[in-house]
Order: sequence, then structure tokens, then C-alpha cells
Amino acid sequence: MYSQLNFEFVRLRQRELVERAARRHARPRQRPSASPAPEGYFEGLTLRLATHADRHALARLAELEQAERPAEPVLVGVVTGRPIAALSLCDGRVIADPFSATSELVELMRVRARQLCRR
Repeated sequence: MYSQLNFEFVRLRQRELVERAARRHARPRQRPSASPAPEGYFEGLTLRLATHADRHALARLAELEQAERPAEPVLVGVVTGRPIAALSLCDGRVIADPFSATSELVELMRVRARQLCRR
């Protein structure tokens, strides 16, 4: 029950942030392939803390971005069983698959990171 409520809060907060950015005529920072996600894209979405088993996926994302792996602990965004974004809870640095639509996912991960850091 609480997970559905949290998801609804996150969804509403994300919509609010997008509308606020549109009102300010500011374009949110987008990755080259950050087109809007197709309807139903986030059906298989999972946000979770990275484990030792995720090190290869994080290394792959870092290689795609030509960046270093983010500092641990790391929040991982998994869509349909494939990690496509990672956010460091220490410094907020993000790495993401540049070939996937990740702008909305990264914003959702930032909201979840703020929730986790409040605790």
C-alpha cells in the first residue's frame, strides 16, 4: 500500500517539476537521446540501491558515458530488467545510457534520493 502511495507522490512531484520548468521557459538539461519516454515505458521500472552484482552494469554505463563510476552508495534505475541509469547518493552525480530515454527516470531518481537522504 505504501509503495503505491510513494509512487503516486513521486509521479505528481515529477509532473509539478516539469510544469514549473515549462513556465520558466527553461529547458531542462537533456541528454542527446532524452526524447520523452513512450507510453508504458516505465511499466517495468525499479529503483533500488546498487549491490556488488551491479558493478558490471555500472562499469558499462560509465563506459557509455565516458565517465567514472559514481561514488557509493548508488541508486540504480532498472527498466525491464536492464540498469539504464545510476545516481550517487553521496554527490548526486549521474551516469545513464545515452541510447535510452532517461531524463524522466533521472528526475524520478533525484526525488527518491532526496527521500532516502532525509531518513
